[in-house]
Amino acid sequence: MDRQNERRARPRSTQRAGRRPAARKRVTWASRRPRRVLGRVVWTWFGAVVASGVAWLLFGDEPFRSANGAFNPLVLVLPLVVLFFLLVSALPVLAIVRRPVLTADNYALTVRPGSLRTLVLPWAQIAELALVMVDEDPYLFIRCAARSRTSGDWPRWWDQGRLRVVRRMEGAAHAYDLALYMHDFAGPPPRLFAALARWAPAHVTLATRVSR
Repeated sequence: MDRQNERRARPRSTQRAGRRPAARKRVTWASRRPRRVLGRVVWTWFGAVVASGVAWLLFGDEPFRSANGAFNPLVLVLPLVVLFFLLVSALPVLAIVRRPVLTADNYALTVRPGSLRTLVLPWAQIAELALVMVDEDPYLFIRCAARSRTSGDWPRWWDQGRLRVVRRMEGAAHAYDLALYMHDFAGPPPRLFAALARWAPAHVTLATRVSR
């Protein structure tokens, strides 16, 4: 009877506590609304509507074949105009759907510098984090350590689009492997960098400097 009473008296929260995994602590930079990219998409689509309307008025009545039975290439003008603007707006639309990401915990730094891949970089392969002002624009530079066989994700050409742009303005950017534009995230850059620095291990160099 005593054992039965002990089982009944045991709180439910205690019974469930062992079943639920502990919450994983981390820092996450919140993405800012992509107003500039959204405005670019709106103007692109406006231009697409105008150009498609003009193409339809000029070439909408073109026959598929000319009078001699040959293929009439003018019928392709309207589809080509539409296809052109679809291709032009594809990357900005992708940038709206897939925003840059930065999350850090005790194990790794997870980043999406653009709209494509999300990289999980263990702290063991990160050598430096730097907050750099380039022409009054704040960037987070990430420099990786020497690559080994046990390395996780590794920055590649398609992950370095932002970095290639910065390298044209700042020669020191060639020493880094990734760059994130900090205005893509909500909050003052120094505060964001300070929140990230708390999670960096002792071997990671933390730097803040102004270029030009």
